[in-house]
Amino acid sequence: DMEWLPVLVALAAVGIAALLSRTARLIGSKNSSLSCKEPPTPMLPNASATLGLIKYRRSIFPKDFAPASEQCMPREVLERALEAANWAPTHGKTEPWRFVVFSGCEAFSKLESVRRKATERLFAAEPEKLEAALTKMARKSKELSNVQHIVAICCKRVANRRGALMPMWEEHAAVACAVQNLHLQLTAEGYVGYWSSGGTGADGWANSSECRLLLGMDGEYQGERDETLGFFYIGATKTSKYRQYKASRGPIAEKVQWIL
Repeated sequence: DMEWLPVLVALAAVGIAALLSRTARLIGSKNSSLSCKEPPTPMLPNASATLGLIKYRRSIFPKDFAPASEQCMPREVLERALEAANWAPTHGKTEPWRFVVFSGCEAFSKLESVRRKATERLFAAEPEKLEAALTKMARKSKELSNVQHIVAICCKRVANRRGALMPMWEEHAAVACAVQNLHLQLTAEGYVGYWSSGGTGADGWANSSECRLLLGMDGEYQGERDETLGFFYIGATKTSKYRQYKASRGPIAEKVQWIL
């Protein structure tokens, strides 16, 4: 009877291995359905395509967008861009980026109303600056008919797993990486965008109490406040208009030092 023991052990080992393999597949299948989990390895674009997309990206002013009525962006396009943003690098795993999406005339009006209210309060004692700010606002408002979505770019003060804050510059860098991801994804989908930083200073309307309340960025942690870093305007444009936005960079060799 003992001569069958090695065979039985081998069969048991095969059975256990098969069970573990099936369990791993089931776990992997469950995890793949959760957007917060690392996705399975995709078919990656080749190096030339990746570099080509990066070089092709442009910041296009809303005045050069096509009228929003001419091309409606499907919601899933923006959702994919936001998902791309969500995979930005984050030191301390704080994921500080927050986005508030304004879609359509009614939503735009809410944002413009808050902007006007905050501007009037901030420049109440400086009539000349107030007039200049309101004039600029009126001019920019005319361009909103070209805009399909406005995405508020925010930085949430979040503690890391040890309960400590990461340096603010690192959190700003993480948010900027998220915006680059978003912009590249939109470019790949055939849409354009522009990151406006107007009004984002410490005393700007974008970080006013009125705007922070609207965006849900009115919190703070250990005395440090959430911040608004700008607004990303999204739309479409004609290829001919896109090509008018020329871009160049100085040689990378002038910006790199090799130590061997």
